[in-house]
Parts: sequence; structure tokens; C-alpha cells
Amino acid sequence: MTTPPTTPPPAGTGDDLAAEIAAGERTDTGAHRALARLRARLDSRPWLRLTYKIVVTTVGVTVVLIGIALLVLPGPGWLTIFLGLGILGTEFAVIRRFNGRFKALVLRWWHAWRERRAARAARKGATPA
Repeated sequence: MTTPPTTPPPAGTGDDLAAEIAAGERTDTGAHRALARLRARLDSRPWLRLTYKIVVTTVGVTVVLIGIALLVLPGPGWLTIFLGLGILGTEFAVIRRFNGRFKALVLRWWHAWRERRAARAARKGATPA
């Protein structure tokens, strides 16, 4: 399934984050087509598919565990955890649904924050200095 390319809105309109996410979710790139061919090749051989799933699971869980360790050590802990969940989401529908819900939550939070910031700026601009 391919999505049509979207043009990003002008900077500062509040939809910058949504536009960046939409651009990252495009599936009409050459890399996505190459990965689709690889996936078709993997699906044709059950033992290779199982090996691939084991490798992806091992890598994803390892990245999540490193992220958990980075929560108390210096480093980007949450970013690493979400990267690991993204890796796991390529193979497990439950984690993919969790990632979708989390993305919707982040976008909702982002828009609320932008609205509060705009309202605060409007209040500061309305009161005489």
C-alpha cells in the first residue's frame, strides 16, 4: 500500500510534527520496495521466516533493555526504548497497535501544548506592559 506524497505545511503552523510523522510513514520509497521484496522472499521459506523473526525479536528486546538501562545511566533512555518498540512492531501486531496509540497520544499532547502556548502568548500580548 502506497501513500501519496504530502507537502509539508509552512513552518510555525503547529502541524510541523504531524507533517514530519506523515513524511516518515511514506511507503513509496525505494527502501520500502526493497524491504517488501525481502519480506516476500522470507515468506516463501518458513525456516528463513522463523530465523528472521527470532533475530528481529532478539534485536528489539536487546534495544529495549539497553533503553531501560539508559534510564538510570547517562544516555537517551526513552528514545532507545521507543526505537526498540519500533523494531519489535515490525513483527508483532500488538506492539504495532501500542505504537499507533502512543503516536496518537503524543500528537494530541503536542497540539494541546501548542494551543496553550499560543493562548499564553495572546494573553501576554493583550495585557499592556
